[in-house]
Amino acid sequence: MSNGEIHEQPPIYRGLVKERGDVLVEAREVAEQAQRQARQALDWSDVRFSRQPREEQGFSPFR
Repeated sequence: MSNGEIHEQPPIYRGLVKERGDVLVEAREVAEQAQRQARQALDWSDVRFSRQPREEQGFSPFR
């Protein structure tokens, strides 16, 4: 039997999923959450836009 002919997960895998949970799905979800958090942490777009008005006004040490 080739890999192309296998349509279902092996019975042992189903048993482990029932017993221990689907580790692959949980790992995928945690990785996606980490990516979202990293994207938010590295998003500097709001900083760039907030600096624009100050730069246009010029420098004043008394502001």
